[in-house]
Amino acid sequence: MSYARVIRPALGATPVPTDLPEPGKPQPPIYPLQIGAHGAWLEVRASPSDGACGVHGYPCRHPGIDVAGAAGTPVVSPETGTVVMAGDGASAPYAGYGPWFVIIQGDDSGKFHFLGHLEPATSSMAPVGAQVGAGDQVGVTSSADHTHWEVRDRIVPNFAAGEDNFTNNSDPLGVGTVLLVGGAALFLWLLMRKRT
Repeated sequence: MSYARVIRPALGATPVPTDLPEPGKPQPPIYPLQIGAHGAWLEVRASPSDGACGVHGYPCRHPGIDVAGAAGTPVVSPETGTVVMAGDGASAPYAGYGPWFVIIQGDDSGKFHFLGHLEPATSSMAPVGAQVGAGDQVGVTSSADHTHWEVRDRIVPNFAAGEDNFTNNSDPLGVGTVLLVGGAALFLWLLMRKRT
């Protein structure tokens, strides 16, 4: 099984042939998986035209990936697990992730999938404590036209011990090589990307 991955136009990519995600199997939160122009893992954002930096100021690095989807696009759980947190993203340590976010702890990986920029009107789709299967809808995208996806070791970094969103987070596509993709298409794409 493989998932579509569209490389940013600046890299001159095309969609990878793919099958639809299989219900109950690990999958991207929006299908087909497309990453916004300045939404890659650890991408440097030098100015507001590159995207927001939250409370950190510019330049900053992006601690997740922005999975493209027009407002109202269904967002699904990447992995079977439990909704452990949800909120409006208005206060620390979740400021900037609104207007609504959901955090799902994966049953198999133990990781926390943070899905931000969801439409608050769909908050009842994934209440805290709910069990969700991979591919179950947990919300829809807001007017941000994407969902921000992080894969975290802890719900919140241990800031007192010096952790931050980079030492606490994993590249969702790196985790995806193990969790999301059994197919060779993404693996080959990652190999080709490293060569350029």
